[in-house]
Amino acid sequence: MPTFREWLGSQRGREDAIGEVADTVSTDETLTADDYATIRRHLSDGNVDGSAIDALDDAHAEYERSDDPPKPPPEPLSMDWS
Repeated sequence: MPTFREWLGSQRGREDAIGEVADTVSTDETLTADDYATIRRHLSDGNVDGSAIDALDDAHAEYERSDDPPKPPPEPLSMDWS
């Protein structure tokens, strides 16, 4: 599963607030974090307007619902039959 930042980067070019915040995060050379909480804190500390934070929160909710959830580990091939 991609990191939140990787997923957000794939949303660039969208014609909505998530696309705008994706552009903001992708072009911010001072931001190196991949996780949502650190990205959110960075944007908040940078005094972006509240709509950008709202868009980031919406993006995170969409990321959590994405069609690429982590897959469970495979079952072991051998079984203890004793």
